Amino acid sequence: MAPAIHKATILAMDPGEHPSEEYTLVEKWLEKWQNQITVADYSSGGWEHMWDVSGSKQAIDDIPAKLRCASRWTNWK
Repeated sequence: MAPAIHKATILAMDPGEHPSEEYTLVEKWLEKWQNQITVADYSSGGWEHMWDVSGSKQAIDDIPAKLRCASRWTNWK
């Protein structure tokens, strides 16, 4: 049986002084879990950066709570 795939949307604000603390946290998380996650989508609206990611429960649970947001990708959860 294949392991369950979990989803999350990550939102990091990066207003001007790149990289912001939030953006740096996302970069560290992406590096830590790079072999165990998939980035399904990335978008940026200037200061806003969003990643739709999937992976193991452990990887998704490791995302700092302040970086998680509701989205269609996660069925608005």
